Amino acid sequence: MKISLAQMQVNQGNIEENFNNALAMIDEAHFCKSNLILFPELFLTGFDYQNIDNLSKIMPSYIDKLLEKSVSLAICGTYLENINNKIFNTFYCLYEKKIVFKYSKIKLFEVTNEHKFFYPGSINQENTFDLFDVKFGVAVCFELRFPEFFRKASLKGADILLLSAIWPTQRIFAWQILSVARAIENQVFFVGCNAIGKSGQWMCGGYSSIFDPLGNKLECAYEKTTLKTADIEPSYARKVQIEFPSLIKSYDLYGG
Repeated sequence: MKISLAQMQVNQGNIEENFNNALAMIDEAHFCKSNLILFPELFLTGFDYQNIDNLSKIMPSYIDKLLEKSVSLAICGTYLENINNKIFNTFYCLYEKKIVFKYSKIKLFEVTNEHKFFYPGSINQENTFDLFDVKFGVAVCFELRFPEFFRKASLKGADILLLSAIWPTQRIFAWQILSVARAIENQVFFVGCNAIGKSGQWMCGGYSSIFDPLGNKLECAYEKTTLKTADIEPSYARKVQIEFPSLIKSYDLYGG
């Protein structure tokens, strides 16, 4: 299957510009015959706290527009979600004009005051979904620093881990190291999409990447606004796990 990384600048609060840039990348992914495209965290709005309430209320209309573009292409990324005036940072997977999966970010980044504007998702929610006869695991940005999220998904059979982020340049070394670590320790494919350029007060570091279960880099966007696509075979993860059984050895640590 083909997976595309949509590394783009997330212009804080400029929903129309972000939406149009996203549409261009979706069209390019269609041209590449990708099965799935992954966008950065809050790719339509960024963290515009001053206007977060209004932006969250108009978000469903933009999701509806993206649903129309999801025929034959799964569109993944996070959005502002307003539920009874409580705002969540929620990962959506859109496919064939349907919302096939949602996951709300649990670990909010208190350094940038996320906890003052967002509600955390439930610790009991599922962070895996099935599509294309493949199981995907999901996490959002800061959760990259918590290996438990990825191990939970991997022990449930995920072959591909997806992560949307707005990760700053000043900590991009950690982004690169932790991304490859999540692939190696879980013996799965890791797909991480970051933003690039200025988003509000932050300079985003890019380096959106796809790693295979051995930690080999299959694709990287480095420091450019670009779409990168990799052709992967999800069953290779199981092959690696059988030939070098380390993931299965962890079951007893989790009560398995």
